[in-house]
Amino acid sequence: GVELKTGIFKYERHGEFYRLSVTTSGKNLSGEALAQLPVGWIDGLPGKRLVAIHTHIFAKNAKAPSEVQVLLFFAHDEVAASRVQQGRSTVWSDFRIGTDGFTRIVIHDGGVSPHRLGRLTRRLHEIETYRMMALLAYPLARELQPQLGALERDLSTVVENVTTDNGAQDDANLLQQLSRIARDVERISNLTSYRFAAAQAYAALVRKRIDELDEERVEGFQRLGVFLERRFSPAMSTCSAVSNRIAGLAKRSERAGNLLRTRVDIALEAQNQKLLQSMEKRVRQQLMLQETVEGLSVAAISYYVIGIVDKLLAGAASYVPGLESKLVGLLSIPLIVAVVWYAVRRLRKRVLREAA
Repeated sequence: GVELKTGIFKYERHGEFYRLSVTTSGKNLSGEALAQLPVGWIDGLPGKRLVAIHTHIFAKNAKAPSEVQVLLFFAHDEVAASRVQQGRSTVWSDFRIGTDGFTRIVIHDGGVSPHRLGRLTRRLHEIETYRMMALLAYPLARELQPQLGALERDLSTVVENVTTDNGAQDDANLLQQLSRIARDVERISNLTSYRFAAAQAYAALVRKRIDELDEERVEGFQRLGVFLERRFSPAMSTCSAVSNRIAGLAKRSERAGNLLRTRVDIALEAQNQKLLQSMEKRVRQQLMLQETVEGLSVAAISYYVIGIVDKLLAGAASYVPGLESKLVGLLSIPLIVAVVWYAVRRLRKRVLREAA
């Protein structure tokens, strides 16, 4: 803080914003503490001004402003008021930004300590600051609603088309549309998740600060908490609804993708089943052909073996008197065929066993 001629200047740094405060003393509601600073100095500060508050505090030995004075000061009758600090102090505000860009708060000190009065003032400033920080998400929420509506319609169309099987090309088109929807939803989520989460956190702080006021009603005025809740909660509900729509779209697109992948898998399974049936048919044909070839092989081998045996018997008949070579050759034919068949079958089983 820096001491001025007639007041104090303070600077506070926060996570997303910084706060400047100027405190001075005066005798009426028209005096402004900013008059102590150079003209135009505030407007030249870096960043964008989000909250500006004129807070007027009536000391405990001063007479509290009447209802007429308060209404004249705010220039309208939409003013909220509450007794706080066990009813010893009173606060008035309309939480409305005036033509000069400032919100105004009036406090009557009912005889509390300077420390408690400072805490009250800080709490009121935090309510307005956190309220405005939370409301940063509201324009974003309204801007996103048309985009989310279009994505929801596109997703509904895709889900309806998933139930209609128009071939592989249709599946590819649906998958492309789903990928585009998922991409857009993820992009929106990445751009807005922090702002919406921050809005919920700031809104929780606003409600906590309001509860800490421990308000009591002032006759003729609405309590500060009720006044703020009626104007603040709808905006926060809108932000929460948009955030939930984004999360819901992400889940729905994921479920639609799973549904489409299931349909593709079923189609592939049917194709594989047909392919297996075709392969089984070809295997059976090959087996039949193999058995046919096996029979021909047995006949061919037997033919050649019988021819060799005949020649051997014919040659042996010249050296063995009384050998009936033709009879022996005829009787050997079944034996030769059986031996050849058995040998070929054994060879076939051995090959199949080694292949397995």
